[in-house]
Amino acid sequence: MTTIITAHGAHDFLALVPSLAGFVPRDSLVLVAFRGNRTCGALRIDLPGEDAPAPVRKAFATTTLGMVCKIPDVDAIVPVVYTDDTFERYAGPPRRALIANLTTRARHGGFLVRDALCVASDAWGSYLDDGPRRGRSLALIARSVAQQEERLPRDAPALADVPALADVVAAATLEAADAAEREQVSSLYSVLSALRESAELLPVLYWEYNFDGDTVAFADHLVTARPHADADADADADADSTLGKNAALLAFLVQSPAVRDTVLMTWGWGTTAGDDSILTQRMFASGQDISGIPGAGALGGWDMPRPDPDRIRSAIAVLRFAAARIPPEAAPALLTMIGWLYWALGAGSIAARWVAQAVTIDPGYGLAELLGTMIGSGHLPEWAFDVPPEATLGEAIEP
Repeated sequence: MTTIITAHGAHDFLALVPSLAGFVPRDSLVLVAFRGNRTCGALRIDLPGEDAPAPVRKAFATTTLGMVCKIPDVDAIVPVVYTDDTFERYAGPPRRALIANLTTRARHGGFLVRDALCVASDAWGSYLDDGPRRGRSLALIARSVAQQEERLPRDAPALADVPALADVVAAATLEAADAAEREQVSSLYSVLSALRESAELLPVLYWEYNFDGDTVAFADHLVTARPHADADADADADADSTLGKNAALLAFLVQSPAVRDTVLMTWGWGTTAGDDSILTQRMFASGQDISGIPGAGALGGWDMPRPDPDRIRSAIAVLRFAAARIPPEAAPALLTMIGWLYWALGAGSIAARWVAQAVTIDPGYGLAELLGTMIGSGHLPEWAFDVPPEATLGEAIEP
């Protein structure tokens, strides 16, 4: 169900921005895009350095607006700066030169600039009006959040129930695993790895892992199964064992780039896409032209619809569990896959952190190098900008 909330003033609007962006921004520009009078997306970009020269500010404006242009039918924007700096220091909103570049280029590009706002550590205000030099009270925003909460349907997500940016940064960090679990999964992985070229591998996979070679079905099972649904203690113990085996098996399988790509396709678009990926790989291996095959450019962010975000998030959880428990030398594949999944959600900044971790372990890991290059150039998948016409509150390009 779509939830529509009307913002009667700038402080009401600022109360909604964290829900649009998916988190409470910090040292960021959040550019809220509109179709008519309704929001249809929110882009978060790291602020350039405070002392950034004019060419950098202009390039920042050009790149940012170029990303907005990819969202269909956008006709207006509101840039919002979030900074730890203060109105007091600048006798007005910080980052005025940066916003002047951005709003000027936006108007030249045909966008209506509805407002341009700043939320600093001591106050908030607009770049486009003659408000108080020390800004307006942040309490106005806080009160608006509480008032808006009262108007929401009972089953709607709370406006205040969004993570702080520190939590988003934590999304790029593996949680520490129990030592016994690490030992178990690492041992299982090492045994499988030692059997990779052995005739004993297939019987072990079949009898000990219940794996018949169907990587698409296995990948789909990982994001659809609920191993802890039974509260019985014995069932929980069996589930824990299954989780460990699945983690080791997944890590073993995705050391093959072909299997890795098939798993990603399955997680993003379902079993049919996974099966098609295998067929496309076979065609490529036989020398056939695959450039016109649907899905051939999916891992580069082209020619596919938006992947299922619930499956993507489930897959991230699966990979995080496995990556925290396998030997470090096996981790680059999983870390890069996590990066790709975040990138597929439009979360380039988080994706970059995962890719950096993979490259630290294996500087020559191919997909990590490719993904790092795309992220470094500001490339996001085409589907990240495919915002549906009815999108309003809570439907945004993720941070």
